[in-house]
Amino acid sequence: MRRVSTGENLREPQELPEDWEGIFGLESFKDRLGDLSWLKNPALNDIGWFDTGIPVPPLPVSEDNVSKEIKAKRQVKILLTESDWSMLSDVPMSRDKKTQWEEYRRALREIKLQPGFPDSIFWPSIPE
Repeated sequence: MRRVSTGENLREPQELPEDWEGIFGLESFKDRLGDLSWLKNPALNDIGWFDTGIPVPPLPVSEDNVSKEIKAKRQVKILLTESDWSMLSDVPMSRDKKTQWEEYRRALREIKLQPGFPDSIFWPSIPE
């Protein structure tokens, strides 16, 4: 936050000055900044806003905002990572069992090709 009259940056928590510049993190509210009535403080309604040019860091991604597609892709990546061991050459398993693991991993990689993706996904069974 910066004091408009002096340009001085406010570095420590303190009472909000009369000529405060803006509040960090309101980037997503730019379309509402012309009408500050939502602040329920008439003293703030006509102070005006301007872009300081300071880049605003992206907001953290909430699991609620992550699409089903991204969640499914994450799950595929987790399952593939958890099954990486099955592809090592020194793992003692029969050729038939190795083929089952290969087919399982291929099915995971092809999940995004399923007709119902990402709303309806058939998850392959882990080989026993």
